[in-house]
Amino acid sequence: MPYLSTDAYKDEDGRVHPVGAIERVDLITNPLAIINRTIPMALYEPAITFILDRTRKHLRKISDEGASIEELEEFMFGIMKILNPSRTKDVMKLYDGLSPREKEKFIESAISVGSDGLLKTDNGIYIRWESFDDAVSLRDAIMEIYDKYGDIIKPYNIFVPKPKWGRDIYIGKDCIGYQYILLLKQSGERGFSVRSAGAISDESLPEKSHESKIGKLWHSCKSIWVLLS
Repeated sequence: MPYLSTDAYKDEDGRVHPVGAIERVDLITNPLAIINRTIPMALYEPAITFILDRTRKHLRKISDEGASIEELEEFMFGIMKILNPSRTKDVMKLYDGLSPREKEKFIESAISVGSDGLLKTDNGIYIRWESFDDAVSLRDAIMEIYDKYGDIIKPYNIFVPKPKWGRDIYIGKDCIGYQYILLLKQSGERGFSVRSAGAISDESLPEKSHESKIGKLWHSCKSIWVLLS
């Protein structure tokens, strides 16, 4: 199972080793290798969740180093404003109405860690993606974040354990984010192809439907991606 580290170093033989806490991941996929169809959100989702994950870890780091609540909120809301300015404006109105103690609890809920030293997954920073908002371009927002916070939002070091070799193999650096993957039910029917969205049989299995091609389908059955990360 591969794992990530924020820092790494090279030994005298040129081998790369992780430094500090490591974070194991179940699966690493390449969203650039989209087969057959182009779904833009499949690219944006891991990019945005990676940015928010690195944002939380940086907030945790500077908080432990004694950063003030003003410094924490400036950095956090700075990222959020770029990704969704209108929604962040509403959140900041609610935040400004909190007491100093409530503001501390608000920030802590975004960067709290568990007993293993890793950030809790049940808390965090949530960004609402507006499906039909021409005023916000996720591509431009992501590029702006890297231009402005490129010294903070850095790629992870990726390692794969190799017990037989007696050491872990350094794969390289990359931006690893979270992506929600739906595991589909399978069918043994001959010639059956599984779809992520479409008609559902009586056995709750996805099945082919040609009603849309003959004008009998009254609504779209294609999925709409909504990102909450």
